[in-house]
Amino acid sequence: MNYLERIKFYSTVAIFGCLWGAMEVFIGSYIHLLNIPLRGAFMAGMASVILAGGRAFANFKMSSLYIAIVAALLKMIGFGVFKLGPVAGILIEGAMAEIIFSFLGLKKSSIFLSSLVLSLEGLPHFVMTSWIMYGGSIFEAYLKVLSKVSTIFHLPKNFYFTIFFLWLSAHVIIGAFFGRISIIVVGKVKNEF
Repeated sequence: MNYLERIKFYSTVAIFGCLWGAMEVFIGSYIHLLNIPLRGAFMAGMASVILAGGRAFANFKMSSLYIAIVAALLKMIGFGVFKLGPVAGILIEGAMAEIIFSFLGLKKSSIFLSSLVLSLEGLPHFVMTSWIMYGGSIFEAYLKVLSKVSTIFHLPKNFYFTIFFLWLSAHVIIGAFFGRISIIVVGKVKNEF
């Protein structure tokens, strides 16, 4: 990387990382405070737009990961209570986007895939953080609650499969929506610069 490319790399990482970090600190904190459903998928979707835009502006290896590191640092020092979950999510999302863009390049299909994968990241993230914070028995407690709810409302015993399918479908729809937005943003960035 020559001198001008390094300047472009570092300035892109700083600008897009700060943009993502500010979004996490302000919008993320606010929607977590309001306890909006699927908030992680929405935040990951918005992050995918920022990551794709940053990668389109400066298509250098590791730029997505460094953008995520800047965003995570801002999230750690942002106002409110420090939560490890969102910081870990930011770093995981940056790493996943980096892997996708490094192997597949910056094409419409990889941009869409990146948005989809980032929006789905919340599913294993939820399972892992629940297990770490509450232990493996938390899932037994979840199943007992679902069983009691099914008894109270006279629902089939396996209705939680339907709930899980709807939850998964909502993540896919959110990922597809932000995937389309990401493709539009990358097209604008490539046309302008």
